[in-house]
Amino acid sequence: MPRRLRLFSAIALVTLAAPLSTIAAADDAATCRSTGQEATAACTRIITSPGATRDQVGDAYINRGQSYYRKKEYERALEDFNKAIPLKPKWVQLAYSNRGNVYYAKGEDQNAIDSYDKAIAIDPNYPAAYTARGLLYEKAGAVGRARTDFNAALGAKSKFEDDAWAHDTARKHLEALKGK
Repeated sequence: MPRRLRLFSAIALVTLAAPLSTIAAADDAATCRSTGQEATAACTRIITSPGATRDQVGDAYINRGQSYYRKKEYERALEDFNKAIPLKPKWVQLAYSNRGNVYYAKGEDQNAIDSYDKAIAIDPNYPAAYTARGLLYEKAGAVGRARTDFNAALGAKSKFEDDAWAHDTARKHLEALKGK
């Protein structure tokens, strides 16, 4: 093959490969956000990708942590949420709230409350953090604080999928707390 044709072929290959890698990265991002079996692997590819931004890596840690949490691999989930926090990704409040969920599952109630406090400080319109913290206050017998959080949850609205859970749970618990 003549030198000029080889050079053109190399340039064409690089030009074609760039969009393919962008497509692969977009596929990994979508897969990383999913609940499928491939989510953990896709998140890991983003985390280890030299071309990933700080925000992408932070979000991938959050999503991979959620994947570990669903599998009850709490230590791995906690590690990923803790790695996401200093990266300050766009949804850092999720890292704090999900870290609270891990602590809640492990029975470390004060650590959970501290994490929910931080999530709420970042995003006062995040009802799931209010509801989860309210559940812990209710468990501890702090009925007034629980009511306050459940009411705050009902008044808050976020972009996250757990809003319905947060509102339904807050409503049910407020009803159960009537007369207490």
